Amino acid sequence: MQQKLKLFKELFADYTNIAILHIDNSLGLVDSALEEVRAQNEGNIKYIPFVDENSAKLKATAREYEYIVLGNILTYCSNQEAILKLMYKAIENSGNIIILEKISNDNRYELLDLLENIGFQAPNCIELFDDTYIFTAKKMHHWDNGL
Repeated sequence: MQQKLKLFKELFADYTNIAILHIDNSLGLVDSALEEVRAQNEGNIKYIPFVDENSAKLKATAREYEYIVLGNILTYCSNQEAILKLMYKAIENSGNIIILEKISNDNRYELLDLLENIGFQAPNCIELFDDTYIFTAKKMHHWDNGL
């Protein structure tokens, strides 16, 4: 598992004073890895425990985070598109979204399509953990909906 977490940490570029938003549905899979990324880059993590869809409705300012990590929440949101649009607004230009979803949720292709339709670039699904998919995508300046 340590090797897998080490590979997960490679999804994060070194940014001094990195800003990460982590909304988690008690998955707890990557908490220690995120803390290591934060410490290494002298950054901040805003952690929001997911209770229901309202937990993911941000009042964030535009371009507030370099990374947003969603831990197994989208399956429990009736309006996934609205949630991802809020996340899109909150991510810095050239920032990244990382979504962890249980493989058993069986939503791989729907999420990849949704990310692309919202305007995220290079959506990808990585099978690193035994029972959890990792989806990654990037927000690009002046591409689709880039601010």
